[in-house]
Amino acid sequence: MNVCLFDDEPMALDYLHHQLNNFSNINVLHKSTEPLIDHNHNFWNELDIVFLDIEMPETNGLALAEQITTYNPHINIVFVTAHDQYALEAFEMHALDYLLKPVTVKRLKKTIQRVKSIGSRSENKHIDSTNTLQINVFGGLTFQLDNSSTPESIKWRTSKSKELFLYLLHHEGKLVLKSELVEALWGEINVDKAFSYLYVSIYNIRQALRKLNNYIKISNIEDGYSLQLHNVQIDKKEWEKQLQEAPDINLYTIETHEEIMQLFTGNYLEDFDYLWLQGDRFELEEIWLHHSRKMAHCYQVHNYIEKAIIWYTEIIKKRPEDENTAFHLMKLYASLNYRMLVDYHYKQLHKSMAELDLTVNSEITTWYTNWKKN
Repeated sequence: MNVCLFDDEPMALDYLHHQLNNFSNINVLHKSTEPLIDHNHNFWNELDIVFLDIEMPETNGLALAEQITTYNPHINIVFVTAHDQYALEAFEMHALDYLLKPVTVKRLKKTIQRVKSIGSRSENKHIDSTNTLQINVFGGLTFQLDNSSTPESIKWRTSKSKELFLYLLHHEGKLVLKSELVEALWGEINVDKAFSYLYVSIYNIRQALRKLNNYIKISNIEDGYSLQLHNVQIDKKEWEKQLQEAPDINLYTIETHEEIMQLFTGNYLEDFDYLWLQGDRFELEEIWLHHSRKMAHCYQVHNYIEKAIIWYTEIIKKRPEDENTAFHLMKLYASLNYRMLVDYHYKQLHKSMAELDLTVNSEITTWYTNWKKN
C-alpha cells in the first residue's frame, strides 16, 4: 500500500516513517513537514493512506484532509497527533483511524489491517458515468441511475452534511464562499469551531458520494466551494425547463401540460425545514399553482367538468385559503347537484379563513346563502 505522511515536527515525521518500515507491504511515497497540497491528480490517485497531524502551524489538519479528498475521495485518512481533544472531530469526519503519539508498531498493525478489511483504492471503483444520474428534489432527496428502477437515498454521516450538500446543490455551478456557508449553517456558534465543522462536513459529503464521484464533484476554489455535475438530470430543473418551452395552454396542448405537471411530485425538498430554501420553495409552489389554475380554467371553459374539479381540488390541498378556487369548486359541484360537496368546501373555506383571522369574501357568502335557500 502506498502512503503519504504530513507532520510539522521533523522528528515525529521520521519516527513514524521508521515505524512504517517494519511493514513489508507499506511504501512511503511522500513525507513532508509542509502542509502543501501537490495538485498532481495522478499522485493522489496512487495513494491508499494519508497519515496526517491535526495541529500544524499553517493549517488545520481537518482542512488539509478535506482538500486531499478533493483529488481522491477514496483515500483513507489516519490522523496522528499528541492531542486527544481532537478525537471527536476526527471521528465525526469518519476518518479511518486516530493515533496518539508516539505511535507503536502494534497500534499501526491494527490500522493497516483495518485498511485491508475495507479494501484498497483498486477495489473502490466508481459507478460507470455513461449512464445518466437522476437527482430528485421534489418531495425528498433521492438518486436514481438509468438502469435502476428504484430511487435510492444516501446515508449521511450527519444531518449537517446532508444540509451542506443540499445548499451546494441549490447553488450548483456557482462559487459559494466558505464564510457564507458558515453563516448559513453554523451562524450560532464560534467561528473557528464552525469552520472545523465545515471541513468535516465537506469530507463527509465526499465519503458519502464517493461511488457517484464521476457524476458529482465538490471543488475547493480559493475561499469557497463549487459543486459541479456531470451527466446529471435534476427533476426540478427539468420541470422548469419543460414549462418554459411548453406551448400555450389550450384544448389541443393540455395533454402535454398534464405530462409536464406530473414531474412535480412534491414541494421542493419538502422533507427538510431549512430557512435558506423557504423562499425558493414558495416561488416554485406559486409557479405550480399559477399553472394549475390555468389548466383548471381551460378544462372548465370547455366543459370538461370532472377534470376541472380534479385540478381545483389539487390546488385547494396546497392552498386551502384560496377563495377563488374554492368558489369555482362550489359552483361546479352545484352544477352537478352535489349538495354535500358544496357544503363541505364552503365549511372548509370558512375554517381555513378563520385560522388566519379572516372572513370569507361576502360575494361567496351571499352566493352560498342563496344556493342554500334554493
